[in-house]
Amino acid sequence: MKKLVLSSVLVLSMTFGFAQNKDVLEETVTKTKTVVDNQGAEKVSKSMVVRQEQAVELSQEDQNKINQSRVDSSMKVTTHQIVVEGDSKVMLDKKATFICNGSECDFTPQDDGFTIASLDDAELNATTYVSSNKNFIVETEKGNGVGYFDKDGNFVLEYYDKSTNELIKRIYTSKTK
Repeated sequence: MKKLVLSSVLVLSMTFGFAQNKDVLEETVTKTKTVVDNQGAEKVSKSMVVRQEQAVELSQEDQNKINQSRVDSSMKVTTHQIVVEGDSKVMLDKKATFICNGSECDFTPQDDGFTIASLDDAELNATTYVSSNKNFIVETEKGNGVGYFDKDGNFVLEYYDKSTNELIKRIYTSKTK
């Protein structure tokens, strides 16, 4: 009899000890962004773990009922951010200025590449898209081509001009040099 009482007390204490008294919701949000640096394009993933904890509180009005109503309680939210790669590299994540043919050109990043805009020479304007091999597909008014960053950090644009039947090569030099 003594063993039965002790085992009952042990089971009940374990049941109360492991009873869940709070709701926990943990969610991981991952955002992937293509960034441009002088080595080309690279995907950078940022993960944020959001954990929400809320204590389970029951209504005092339903104290002795089987199905009790819950009372809203305060929620504790914690976040933890993780950068998967690209944290230590210098990237084109903001507007940068390059020079081509004596004109200043603004490189403005977008989700899938960047735009090149010149106030002085409209022929230097272009839109770029990241390709799978870290180069860029470039669209200009005169034709489409490819672009890449060379070892010196200059952006090299090559495209075929249909009106003149020529291969055009432009080099955009970084203004910070």
